[in-house]
Parts: sequence; C-alpha cells; structure tokens
Amino acid sequence: MTRMALQRPANDVGDARAAVEAAALALLGARTLERGRRYVAWGAVYDGRRRGAVLRARCEGSGQEAWRVRVTLDPTGVRDAACDCPMGETGDCKHVAAVLLTYAREPEAFAEVPTVDEALEGVDASGLRALLGRLLLQRPELEALVEEALPASFARPSEPEGARGRAAALLRGVWPGADLDALASRLEALRTEAGDLREVERLAVAIVGRRRRVGGDGGAVLAVARRCVESVAAGLRSADAEERARGLRWLVGLYGYDIEHGCAGVVEALGRTAVAAALAIATEGERRALARRVRGAMARGDEWARYAWGAVLVELEEGLTDDEEGWMELARAHHRPAARCRRLLALGRVAEAWTAFSEVADVELLTLAERFEERGLGAEFTEAVKARGRRAGAAGRERLVAWLRGREERADEQEALGLAEGVLAADPTRAALDELRQRAEALGRWGEVRERAEAVLDAKAPAVLVAWLLEEGDLAAARRVAEDERTRPAGFGASRVAVAEALEEGDPEGAARVYLRQAEACVAQRGRASYREACAMLARVERVLSARGREAEARALREGFAARHARLSSLRAELVQHFGPLAA
Repeated sequence: MTRMALQRPANDVGDARAAVEAAALALLGARTLERGRRYVAWGAVYDGRRRGAVLRARCEGSGQEAWRVRVTLDPTGVRDAACDCPMGETGDCKHVAAVLLTYAREPEAFAEVPTVDEALEGVDASGLRALLGRLLLQRPELEALVEEALPASFARPSEPEGARGRAAALLRGVWPGADLDALASRLEALRTEAGDLREVERLAVAIVGRRRRVGGDGGAVLAVARRCVESVAAGLRSADAEERARGLRWLVGLYGYDIEHGCAGVVEALGRTAVAAALAIATEGERRALARRVRGAMARGDEWARYAWGAVLVELEEGLTDDEEGWMELARAHHRPAARCRRLLALGRVAEAWTAFSEVADVELLTLAERFEERGLGAEFTEAVKARGRRAGAAGRERLVAWLRGREERADEQEALGLAEGVLAADPTRAALDELRQRAEALGRWGEVRERAEAVLDAKAPAVLVAWLLEEGDLAAARRVAEDERTRPAGFGASRVAVAEALEEGDPEGAARVYLRQAEACVAQRGRASYREACAMLARVERVLSARGREAEARALREGFAARHARLSSLRAELVQHFGPLAA
C-alpha cells in the first residue's frame, strides 16, 4: 500500500480497493470484516468525509443508533481508528470495517473536504485562524463544527442512488412512533419500480439490515422484504445457470442477517424464509454447492454463527449424504425435527417419524402434510393436526384451523363432519359450533355429536357454551355450567350472571345458587373491588328469595357465606357496609 493510494488529492481510488481491504483485514480480522460487509450491503454508512488521510462517517447500528467513525490511513495501512459504539474504542469493530469497505468500493460517498486553513481562506484575522488551527490540533472533534460552517460550494457526499440508496435514506429516518405503514408503501413502490433482480435484492438487504431499527411493529415493512425474496426466487426459476447460482447464494446469504440480529432460531425470520425459497428451486448439484459455502461460513464464524449455520446445513444436505445417522445427529443437535421427520418418512421409518413429528413446532407442522400423504398416512396426519390444534398457541392454531377448514371443503360429508369437530376443538368459537351443527344435522347425527361439542366448549370456552344454551332455552344445562366449581376463564362471571337472570322467573332457587356461586368466585379473586362485587351478588340472592317470602333462607345463605370467609377482614367490612353491623 502506498501513500499515494491512500492520501490522493481526489477520491478516485484506482487500484487502491484491494489495498484498503487488505489493510482492513489486517486490522480487524476476517470475522469482523465479514460482519462489516453486511453493513455495507444494506447501506449503513453515510455522511462520509475525507480530509487528507482521515476518513469520517456515520454508520447505522442494528438498532436506532448511528455511530460516528474516524479512520486515519498511512502508507502502511490504518494508523488508527475509533468508533463511539460500545466496542469501538480500540477501532476494531464492525462499524470501522463497514466504513473502510465503503471507502474502498464507493470513494465518491466520501466528500473531500478542505483543510482548516482552506476553510478559513480569506479571513483577515490571521491570529484567530492560527489559534483555531492550534485548537483543532488539540481537539480534533471540533472539526465537525468547522465543517458545518463551510459554504455550500464545498463538496458534499453524493446523493444515494438506486433502490438500496433510496431505501437507506428512507429507513434512516425511522424513529419510535414513525408511520411504518406509510414507509412500507414507499418501499413497496421502490420494489415494483426496480429494474432487475439485483435491484430487488439490494432493496431487501437495505430493509432486513435494519430489522431492529424497524422494531416489533414493522411487520408491514418486513413484508416488503419478504415480497422481494419471493420475486427473486420466482425470477431465478427461468434464469441461466450463472445467474441462478448467484441468486441462490444471495438467498442463503440472507440468513447471515438472522444471525446478526439474533433471530436465526425464529422459523418465520426472513433468512429462514429465503433459505426455504432456495431449497424449493435448487437442484441437487446447487444444494451441494450451497452446502460447501455454508461450511465455509461455519469455519469463519464464532460459536453462535457455527451453530446457526449448522441448521441451514441440515436443510441443504437432507438426502444428499451417505452418512444418514451422522446427518440425523446433526439435525437433532440443531433441533430440526421437521427435517428429521421428512427424512425418516423417506426412509420408511414411520414410527420414528411420528416421534420426530411430536417435536415439530406448530408453524412448521403443515409443511409435512404432503410427505405423510405420499406414505398413505393422510388420515392419520389429519387426526394429529386436530390434536395439535387443541393445544396450540394462538398463532399456530390459526394456521391449523385454516388448514382443517380447507380439508373440509374437499372432503365427503362424513369426513367433513369429523373435520368440523376438529375445527371446534382447535377453535372453540360460536362460528365453529354453528358449522358443526349444520353438518351434523344434515347427516342426522346432531344428537350424538352435540354431547361431544358441549364437552369441548365446557372445557375450553364455557362462555360460548352458556350463550348458546341460553339461546336454545336449555336453562338446566346452562345452570349446570354456571354452578360448576371448576376454575373458569376471566370474564366468565358475566355468563353466570346472565344465567342467573334467566333463571329468576322460573327457578328462583337456581338463580340464587348461581348468584352465590359468582359471589364465591369474586372472593377468590381477592381485593376490595371483588369483595364489593361479591356483596352485590349476595344482595341479588336476597332480592330473588325475599320476593317469594323466603327471607330466612336468604339470610341463612348470607350468614353461611360470611362464616366461610370470617378471616377476611376487608370482606367483613364490605358486608357490614352493605347489610348492616350484624351481617358479618
């Protein structure tokens, strides 16, 4: 590396790119340099300046911050560097790497700024100029103040061009409370305007590199990146061999951003989606080539990166190795039960496949449907989906229910009835109940199905069951559900009250018992507000029974209630306030 290459009078790097990258490698090491490349790819470096051999720039972090970076070059490489990030005091962080790599590749992004003397040219107060010069030698951070005062005629960094540059400028303005839906619309416009696949790729990287900046509410923004991945994968299907190979490498390389952001284990992270898209179109030869690249990334990475890339290696090498047991162990070590399940089915090891199936996450479950059907196990798989739907979380249950409903539409009447029962078990709502009843009545089987449906609702959605029973006029069944002493979901108290109110006219004793049951439930919640609600329920008990001349019975119920909870002083105070000094 020569001084001319690094301290040239203009920003034309010439043959200096390799020299600058070599200097960066010597200073930072391969791993940090690789992380810096990702930051360059998504346009993290901006506001670059070069004064002689000193480079200054801002580099966005993975979150909301943007760090200030300074690098001083000399004839032997990098003389010193610093970044104000937590790891940048010694100048060996990924942000320094990104600035050096950007300078090597895009020197025009660093505006050449004048020296202090040039900036003050024509100022008559020479003594002041000399003093300011000395101050800047002692306090170089003051140079930024001088730069801000420079006239507009001096050079400024070039405006960003292309989809990536324009996206970077948009995303740089993201702050808490920003209108992310509007931002997503503008990014989507960039995607549709992109001239070729590489522009789409650059846009996706500009977005995914700022995953943390966008935050948890940025689903609409990240959806644009997901559509970019889909567009690239679709375009590669008809591309020539060289373009396919490059595009597939890009898709798998997106997983590196999942590693960077610590979300490599999330099934729906963009990198995992991109890897799945690559697997869907890659030939065996292309998968082998990608696997070799992944092994290279594992060799260069730290422990976390090696582990995370290992999960991708499992997917790429599925069915391509003679060492089946070695691959199975790798899949187990990286918790890839879906991959193990697929391979075990392909090998005819069905019992082991079902064991692996039990470990598969809800969001991946449906990817196995076709494999089970190919083995003639479609019915068994459907039953397994029903069972999983009954205990799945909200996100997983929504997918499983949608899949079951889709199966209903294609099934015969008897099979559709069984699927409708599965939907109710997974999604115990009034809509699911009505659909099940309609199918069962059409087959003349509602009588036998109803008992099972009520059992499902009683266990999982008692409020839905009570509302339906009241509509049906089945007050006896509604009373049994309302009086049941099992723990019920929060908010079920309103259902109990509705049952009691319906019972008041024809079954006052039943109404009193349900009101009393609700009073007990209120006490179990503890707190003065709950105790006041309990007293309100007792007042209803007295009103219902006293209206029929059964004051003594009402009083006995209240006294028994007070005796059961005699140790609760706050409840005693509420009873006294509601019913007088003798109530407690």
